[in-house]
Amino acid sequence: MIPDDTFFFNRHGALSNFDDHEVRLRHLLGQDAMPTPEGDRHLLYGCPVCKRPWYKAGRHEYPRLAPEQLAFLGATLHTDVNALHLLPRALCPICSTVYLGGMFTVEEYSHHRGYRFLWESASPRRIQLLAMVCRREELTLDLLVQMSPATRTEPMCDMRAVLAWLETCPFPEATRAYTDEQNQHLAQRCPPGSAPNGSVHLWRGYAWEESCPPLGGDVLVSLAVALQPLAPSPFASLLIGWHVLARAMRMVL
Repeated sequence: MIPDDTFFFNRHGALSNFDDHEVRLRHLLGQDAMPTPEGDRHLLYGCPVCKRPWYKAGRHEYPRLAPEQLAFLGATLHTDVNALHLLPRALCPICSTVYLGGMFTVEEYSHHRGYRFLWESASPRRIQLLAMVCRREELTLDLLVQMSPATRTEPMCDMRAVLAWLETCPFPEATRAYTDEQNQHLAQRCPPGSAPNGSVHLWRGYAWEESCPPLGGDVLVSLAVALQPLAPSPFASLLIGWHVLARAMRMVL
């Protein structure tokens, strides 16, 4: 018999019955988010600015899909391309470049622990800025730079709340600079790219502890920039840059 009290039946809600991670993703994203060889996902998104669908395959983005391409992806990912309002929302590469000067991506850490924000400039310098905000819970910087975030499934309002906090995050009394080993670990999880002249960029970052009400308490915050080996990367400029960028992101999303 099915009990009248569906909340009791579902215990903590409908999603509690989806024990398999892939089934949960299918339910939350409305499509078969198939994994790529690199560990990312094949996903159809709806851009909140231009209101058009776009396709992301790992680190590759494809905006302005032709009708035939959209139909093929809909059949492959088993999603209704005529119900684009049900697709997960994310800025397409074109709108992100126009409004934010580069490609902006968001990933979340499991169990609602926090977010990883990445911005890649559209300029020839190919600068990358990375912000990681994760609940402390005995987390160390060594672990944070090696953690693999997942596809975002949390509500957009939760992400905007963290961006609003990052926008006004105060200057910390003290920070810790990345060690060479931490830079290398981060590069393995998030490749820093290279300059037009072929020189490989390197991550340089800083971390500190702070209180973040949107995430429920103490968090470990880390900001990093990928630049050429001899380029300066002062912490003050990096934090101010994220103040500006977080505000721009929040206003567009």
